[in-house]
Amino acid sequence: MSPSQEPQFIPPKSEPQERIFALDVLRGFSLLGILMMNIQAFSMPVAAYFNPIVHGGFSGLDRLAWCATRLFFDVKFLSIFSMLFGASLTLAGGGHQGKRRLGWLLIFGLIHGYFIFVGDILFTYATVGVLVFPARSWHVRKQLMIGSLLLTTAPTTFFILGWAYEALPQSWLTEILRTITDVDAARELAVFQSGYLQQLALRAELSFSNQVIGTAIESGWQAAGCMLIGMAAIQSHFFERAKEHLRSAVAVSCAGLLVTALGMAMVMQSNFSARSWLFAQGLHLIGSIGIAFGWVTGVSALAQTSALQGWVGPIAKLGRVAFSAYILQSLFGLFVFGGQGLGQYGKWSRSVLFAAPFFVWALQLVLAKVWTSRFRVGPLEALWRGLYRGDFSLGRIP
Repeated sequence: MSPSQEPQFIPPKSEPQERIFALDVLRGFSLLGILMMNIQAFSMPVAAYFNPIVHGGFSGLDRLAWCATRLFFDVKFLSIFSMLFGASLTLAGGGHQGKRRLGWLLIFGLIHGYFIFVGDILFTYATVGVLVFPARSWHVRKQLMIGSLLLTTAPTTFFILGWAYEALPQSWLTEILRTITDVDAARELAVFQSGYLQQLALRAELSFSNQVIGTAIESGWQAAGCMLIGMAAIQSHFFERAKEHLRSAVAVSCAGLLVTALGMAMVMQSNFSARSWLFAQGLHLIGSIGIAFGWVTGVSALAQTSALQGWVGPIAKLGRVAFSAYILQSLFGLFVFGGQGLGQYGKWSRSVLFAAPFFVWALQLVLAKVWTSRFRVGPLEALWRGLYRGDFSLGRIP
């Protein structure tokens, strides 16, 4: 395709646009997948999220649960969510209103991260969104090229850290070991099993590490690359034409699964040594993009299959209230696992944590169906829109 043939950026109209069904399905689907990983962060020390031998069990069903989540869920659904956020930047419009939208999202992210869930992603989306916002007007080819380049940054960083591991400064080595070993596990178990006020200092420490250091090293680059690809996808109508790309999606997904499995085998063979983990994480990030592409293409194709729309309809309803549902998942984690609630932090095995999301999924699908039968947008969606646009209406359905 020559540059003159590339789809041009068309600014969104000022009047409300018809929702794209495939995007709602993808948004709801990715929200369900994100919970499969976030429930581990709700319930176990941070290092256990990256290294299963730290906590939660790693034999029998627990090993199978870790392998399944690592292979099919970890990073993949956040990548999908990032693509959808990039698409929303294009659809939502520009100017001061678009920037205010991101500014309020940043505030939501700070509240969410420091007071509810240390694994917040909203702050990253807001800060990265500001940086990639001008890319809305780029040609599709440029968005794809720059987005793909950005997606190589974090894996390359991990490969370099692994290659130069023995020469790294002691402060770097200490931070890496804190991330993937049980150095801080006992402290986190004690604090998060205590009262809420006693948790705030540690929440602040972990949230800062996630939102600032994590964004700078890994999640920010991944989010930026996926957002640009999402912008390209919405402009080229990829989501509506997903069936045309199923064959290539299968091939790319299989390649992604092989690369991810190679990293998993490498790190398990080394008993999760720090150096092997760095190389494996780089492979994991590369493989995850291929798998995420497969999920996006497959789910979008299902959404466009008229015979199946009755099955995916409930997921689309959840996608319409994804922001509210995302925060509700975090509140669920805060209540069930924190010492101020049911006090289950550190007490569930990895296999139980794999099964629990299925029950939460069912509950959220029912709640979304009930809510969207009465209102057009979720409560937090209405609040967010009202703060940046002045319209707090829930869009009550007669």
